Amino acid sequence: MVLSKKNPKVRALSFQAILNTRVCDLELRPEDALRECLIQLRHELVQKHIEFFPHFYFGEEPWGCIDQTASVEVPFYLANNKLRRIAEKYYLTYSKEEIMMILRHETGHALNYAYKLWTRNDWKRLFGKFRKPYPNIYYFNNQSKDFVRYLHYVGHPHYAQKHPDEDFAETFAVWLDPASKWRWNYRKWDNAFKKLQYVEILFGKDKIAGRRPLKVRYNERDNYKTIDATVAEYFEIEKKVDPRVKEYTEDLKEIFPDVSTKARMLIRADLFIQHYAKYLEEELVTWIAKADRRDVQTYLRELQTLCALNNLHVHPDQATEKLVEIVIVSTYHLLERLKKIK
Repeated sequence: MVLSKKNPKVRALSFQAILNTRVCDLELRPEDALRECLIQLRHELVQKHIEFFPHFYFGEEPWGCIDQTASVEVPFYLANNKLRRIAEKYYLTYSKEEIMMILRHETGHALNYAYKLWTRNDWKRLFGKFRKPYPNIYYFNNQSKDFVRYLHYVGHPHYAQKHPDEDFAETFAVWLDPASKWRWNYRKWDNAFKKLQYVEILFGKDKIAGRRPLKVRYNERDNYKTIDATVAEYFEIEKKVDPRVKEYTEDLKEIFPDVSTKARMLIRADLFIQHYAKYLEEELVTWIAKADRRDVQTYLRELQTLCALNNLHVHPDQATEKLVEIVIVSTYHLLERLKKIK
């Protein structure tokens, strides 16, 4: 079954399918804007002679590079445009430019940890003691020319002043950003300019990241697979859930549960319903008095769409019993519809 994104009914059911899915059950990979940003990031790193690419994974808020690892946690709702639109409407929004800025900053952390730059004496002289306690609240000098400003412009005022680790990550992000014009914009900021020159020498002249580090630590703390809430519950928008669609989806998942059988031995549940649509239609019209044939056809198409959206499958050997289950459940659903119409 080919789902048309332009069909308003499909869009509505698709929205409901996402809301009713537990976050941990989502099959996520970088798509749409995030995929484009990661491709751009890799291109920028290669242009700067950096061969190492951090390990990005989906988790919760906030963004972050796990301390002293090369793993960067990205909010799961940025994985694709569908989730991103829900987050923008009911939670918060990130522009593509802001996503790129944060990716550059977190990559700075990952490289610092992967190559243990913070252990170098020249790093310590410029940025300070890495082991310095990390404060929740920090005080800053808004007149200081010793620190660059990057995430400063996306809600983290004077972030480089928070800790030496953040100072390096911010400096790296400014240096990496092709649009920063750091040589001109920071030419009169003596200490900030020295830090940028240091990063330039480290990665440009010395090509310290021209080879992958020998030993890198990874950690997927708070992976999105640990989030048991549905998407609707996560964003606290349960009122947006259509109880009828939720009930249909739950019933379909009981009829077509996840199976461990090899995928090639299964058939798609939406195609299964489509194949037996005439049989199901006749059974339902026969069993339900005063059932409108057109309403039954619409209902069966809804079931097909929900099966496709939820990627449900059935084993061919179970065809007979599954048809019986669909007829029983559908009879109940359609009788409920008739009650509401009355």
